[in-house]
Amino acid sequence: MNKKITLSEIKQALKDSRFRQKIPQHFQSEVTKFLSNPNCGCNAPLYRKIVSECGHILSDYFPDKEVNKEIIEEIKKDEGSWTVINCHINELENNLRKIKHAKVNIAIARYEDEVTVVVQEI
Repeated sequence: MNKKITLSEIKQALKDSRFRQKIPQHFQSEVTKFLSNPNCGCNAPLYRKIVSECGHILSDYFPDKEVNKEIIEEIKKDEGSWTVINCHINELENNLRKIKHAKVNIAIARYEDEVTVVVQEI
């Protein structure tokens, strides 16, 4: 049985100009965003589209591997659900209460009285 294409291999393929030339033109704006920040979780929708719409191109690029449709679920897990809150420090508590109760990771940055909070639901 052939090995399956992994997420890291999709990223590797997107960094190669030969692969990028083969994918449809309507992906180009998302590919440009990917190239500016390849490790961003915001690229997950692009990976899903590549697997679902360009599986044959991936198969040609990695001839000894097969496209794994189950990787879409793996990408969804990595993507998670993100919320960004920008507010005054006095408004922070009310804004955090609006987030549904679940397991979350939170990152907070403060500059003077302004706060930016990034919340990832797990």
